[in-house]
Amino acid sequence: MATHWRPRNDGLAPQARLRLALGLLLLLVLVGTLGYWALEENFTIFDGFYQTVITVSTVGFTEIHPLSTPGRVFTTLIIISGLVLVAFATGSFIESVISGELGRYLGRRRLEKQIKALEGHWIICGYGRMGEYVAQELIDSKRQPAFVVIERDPERLQAAEHSGYLYLPGDATHEELLEEAGIERAAGLVSLVETDAMNVFICLTASQMNPELTIIARALEEASIKKLRRAGATKVIAPYHVGGLRLSQAILRPAVQDFLDFAMGRELEIDMEQIRIREGSPLAGLSLRRSPIRTELDLILVAVKRKDGTMLFNPSADTVLREGDTLIAVGQGENLHQLEARCAGNREDRPRAS
Repeated sequence: MATHWRPRNDGLAPQARLRLALGLLLLLVLVGTLGYWALEENFTIFDGFYQTVITVSTVGFTEIHPLSTPGRVFTTLIIISGLVLVAFATGSFIESVISGELGRYLGRRRLEKQIKALEGHWIICGYGRMGEYVAQELIDSKRQPAFVVIERDPERLQAAEHSGYLYLPGDATHEELLEEAGIERAAGLVSLVETDAMNVFICLTASQMNPELTIIARALEEASIKKLRRAGATKVIAPYHVGGLRLSQAILRPAVQDFLDFAMGRELEIDMEQIRIREGSPLAGLSLRRSPIRTELDLILVAVKRKDGTMLFNPSADTVLREGDTLIAVGQGENLHQLEARCAGNREDRPRAS
């Protein structure tokens, strides 16, 4: 399960408590003014207001006109209420002043501690519209990989914080910030900043800091794709190209496009997953005919990606699975989980030859 920071919510914020205290003080002054005016025959509205103010403030208290017994009982209640509310307002004011800097400091320390504990996480550089979609998809996915957002725009940072994501403020092109995000321990990085030039610089820096890192970058211009790949990007996505391709497919092959959208959506109970055959897996060395993928697990094997990058679409029953192969399979989620376990299992579980 991914680790995501959520803002604490312990009730009313100090600023809200301060506004509440001031509102109650104003209400007490109003009640006191009307109370003196109603209880004492010789009090005007202004006399009631003045008597209430000097009573609540406890500064130079005196009876501006002799008070009756009910008036003195009312004054006692005003004094007690006033002391409580003034103490409440003072405490809220002090807390609101302190919590501003101290709260931010403690929040940053808590975030830094959580980020330092991450391993195998993703770093999202840039939290614009595309970065927001990427983060939301990671949260909604079954795997829910942990991630850290790096963004320099204050409004976007506030949006990331409101969503409860781990984040770091600043420029993702700085090595110190990438190091603070735990790039040495990260599984991958997504570069989605404003310009292709900045994306190239981030890819170059990230690949040097962690050569094993998977780097996915966005290219706004077609000419930047090769530059991003040379800078170390594992995968380059050109949104305009992808969008145009999907639009053209919707025109030329609408049924195919509808099927792909449906299959990749969350309406079905089936999933599409990529699973790597690890060292020691009982499936390594077996042909598809002998493997339990189609017979026992009832999965559709769409493709097999070899370790060298070769892609075998709709592999035949005689295709032999190897260590390092990535299987792209479709089926029930539980069956996919079983396949994932077998791809990482022990050779003792290898089916016997028939």
